[in-house]
Amino acid sequence: MKSSISPSIRLSSVAVTLLLLHCTLVTWAGGAGAAGWPQWRGPNRDGISEETDWDPRALSGSLKMLWHVDIGGGHSNVAIAGGRLFTMGKTRDGECVLCLDADTGKVIWQNPVHDTGTGWTPQATPSFDGKYVYALSYDGILLCLKANSGKLVWRTDLINDCEAPRPGYGFGTSPAAQGDLVVINAKDAGIALDKRTGEVIWEGELIDSSVERPENYATPVFYDHDGRRCVVIFNEMGLIALDLDTGEQFWFYGWMKRHSANAADPVLFDGKVFVSSSEANSRGGVLDISGAEPELVWENRDMTNHFNSCVYMDGYLYGVDGNYYANIAKCTLRCVDAGTGELMWQEPTGGASLTAADGRLIVLTVKGTLHIAEATPDAYNEISSCQLPAERGIPKWWTPPVLCGGRIYCRNFAGDLVCVDVGR
Repeated sequence: MKSSISPSIRLSSVAVTLLLLHCTLVTWAGGAGAAGWPQWRGPNRDGISEETDWDPRALSGSLKMLWHVDIGGGHSNVAIAGGRLFTMGKTRDGECVLCLDADTGKVIWQNPVHDTGTGWTPQATPSFDGKYVYALSYDGILLCLKANSGKLVWRTDLINDCEAPRPGYGFGTSPAAQGDLVVINAKDAGIALDKRTGEVIWEGELIDSSVERPENYATPVFYDHDGRRCVVIFNEMGLIALDLDTGEQFWFYGWMKRHSANAADPVLFDGKVFVSSSEANSRGGVLDISGAEPELVWENRDMTNHFNSCVYMDGYLYGVDGNYYANIAKCTLRCVDAGTGELMWQEPTGGASLTAADGRLIVLTVKGTLHIAEATPDAYNEISSCQLPAERGIPKWWTPPVLCGGRIYCRNFAGDLVCVDVGR
């Protein structure tokens, strides 16, 4: 590669090394999208992209597909940074962590998980922290890999090493890296491990536990309270807030303790949290968590997320209401007033997932129709849409779309990963 530095300028070997290091750091920090999409639900764990330089009308007319590859079965979403894409899939080598070139879809490296060989497919999304990638398999194998090479740094078996019971649907929570810790929704109230070594730092204890074996699917979310770093764990027993540094329980709010997976992530906003379930006795509601104990603001059945979470924008919650297993055809995209719980509108999409960017909703139906609509409480106002191609079995597009670097990435259960150009 030719250098842009003038030949008349001679740099010492130390200066060259520092320059290359700086370029590497800039590449990893930047890349596709101003903030990238380094983890499940994006840079702020809220399902919202910070991008503004993209064209919401790009799905009209012919589909501008950049690439389409097979990454193996599963529901794992993508994490993107520095032009690289990290995900998981069940390939010929079993359950694997993959790193792809985000521009071309070409595999850069692939690391087998070497799990217990159940034949099940990965559900969790890798998390990238600037240098390492953290990935969790269906059977609870947690890996820390070097992002540049895929080389194993450490490996922890949550079932055998931490005595964490495997949830009925397998491990679906994504690793949540924060500070020096990576937090996993497992056991009664979460497990925190040292990001560098995999050593268990704390295991959360639920003081008010009434369920012997909680189901754990939602990904941990974080917030600050009076200078205290907190993590919120949502499982079958309810919503649990813990001190991030010690694992000490801050508060607990029981939520649908019987026959409910409680799989959708809590949505934090303005000192409040939206939480929902869509199985037995489905309901959704907002809690005020600005004080020492949570207080219920409202609760109803107008927004019941099954396992794809809402996005919150400008005082409103946008999400998909309904139970995928009971009757996926009757699921609807909805807008609800976050302050009152009032239903503003609904659109019959069937099962779907969504993210958002720049005041728009990016919605993907289970049948592979990609929609872009205005995020407004007035009515559902579609801007453009297209049908995604699928080549492998029953597609089942359950994984939310990701906007990063002027491209939308969509993945289905059968293994199709599609990159659509929506740049200006």
